[in-house]
Parts: sequence; C-alpha cells; structure tokens
Amino acid sequence: MEELFIWILICVVSFSASILTFFSGFGLGTMLLPAFSLFMPIEMAVLATAIVHILNNALKFILIRKFIDKAVLIAFGVTAVVGAFIGAITQKNIGGDGSFYEIQVFDSIYTVELLSFVVGLLMIVFAVLDLIPLLKKISFGKGQFAIGGFLSGFFGGLSGHQGALRAAFLAKSNLKAEVFISTSVCLSLLIDAVRIPIYFTSENGNLSSNWLTISLACLFAFLGSYFGKKIFTKRKIQNVRVLVAVFLFVMGTGMLLGIV
Repeated sequence: MEELFIWILICVVSFSASILTFFSGFGLGTMLLPAFSLFMPIEMAVLATAIVHILNNALKFILIRKFIDKAVLIAFGVTAVVGAFIGAITQKNIGGDGSFYEIQVFDSIYTVELLSFVVGLLMIVFAVLDLIPLLKKISFGKGQFAIGGFLSGFFGGLSGHQGALRAAFLAKSNLKAEVFISTSVCLSLLIDAVRIPIYFTSENGNLSSNWLTISLACLFAFLGSYFGKKIFTKRKIQNVRVLVAVFLFVMGTGMLLGIV
C-alpha cells in the first residue's frame, strides 16, 4: 500500500510539474526533488530527479533544437559546465557526511544532514525570489552570461536548482520565445550530462530498487509536456507560480527542521 502511494504521488507530481515547466518557467526538478526526498536519502533523490530531468529535456531538445542560439549557448554553456562539475563534486563530498545538526521537538529528535540543509535552504531562497515582486524583477545583461552560466551550473550540480538562475540571466537577452526555450533546454542538458555521471560514482548512486518509480516519473513527465500545450494559458500561470513557491518554502522549511 505504501509503495502504491509513492507511485501515485510521483506520477501526479511529475505530470503536474511537467505541465507547469512547459509554461511557467519552473523546472521539473524544482517540484520533483521534494517528492523524491520524502522516501529517498536526499543525495539519491537529487540523482533520481536528474535522470527524469535529463530525459524530459532530451525529448524537448529533439523537438526544438533548430532554434538554439549558438552564441548564447557558448557564452553561457562553457562556464555552466565548469560550475556543474564543481557543484556535483561538492554534492558528492557533502552528501554522506551524516548528521549536521539535531532538533528536538517535545520527545522527538530530528536529524538534519548537511546536504538536506543546503537543499532545503536553496528551496527557501528560490521560493522567496518568486514570492517577492521586487526580487522577481532582478535581471542581468549579456555581459554577465559567464557568471550566470557558472552559478546556474554550480547550483544545478549541487542540488538541481538551475532554471531560475538561468532564466534571470537570459531574461534580457532579447531572444525570441522559441529561441529562449530551446537554448535553455540545451544548457540544461549540458549541466545534466556533467552532473549525473558524478552522482553515480557516489556511495548512494545505486538506484536499482527505484527504477520502476523513476520510469513512471519519466512517462508522466512526457505526458505532462504533451498535454501542457492544450490545457494552460499564460493568464493562469501567476497564481500557479505562487502556489509552487509556497510549496517549495514549506518543503525547504521541513528539510531544515528534519521533518522531511
């Protein structure tokens, strides 16, 4: 019964998050990582999320690859790859460090690992960035693409949170919508291609007991991308973004408290 609940949860989150990703700018990993972390160690949840993420983006890449802006890809992608490597190595080194701190609530003691603390903190930060109107307006010029690439790659390698930073740096690049999406998908694939092999070399890189769950997540993510075009409109997205940001804030807080 518990396994069935996990499958249903992952399928619903994958499908819903994929729809939101296609229109709102939120990454699939943003929603799927907290769901996986409910029943996996956080470093394994990051790996499982990355696998679904790269396969879903690979499908999108095949469909829209002809719109890629090669100049932006190079300017952003070189440092993104370097950042992803450093972030993934950092995640590998801190993932198995055991207890970072403990919190006692009444008679219960909750243990928080270092990586759970880092990922939880990042969830809260990205939630705040999307909840505060002034912060949502932050953007950067083309001159900062190298910096943006590195930061996006580093946090992508560390926890999978790459989309929001990349969007902030590419927002003022005057790219057409299809070029923006296509180039962003390609950049995401580069980061995933660098970080995933490093994740597999860690002690927690064995997902043999979770392949069915991951496969279901991939299938429903594909379906979400397909149906997203037919269901959502731009006008509906703002309220959805707020709900997702609140969800991230709650999950991030739960990680910092050791509850999740």
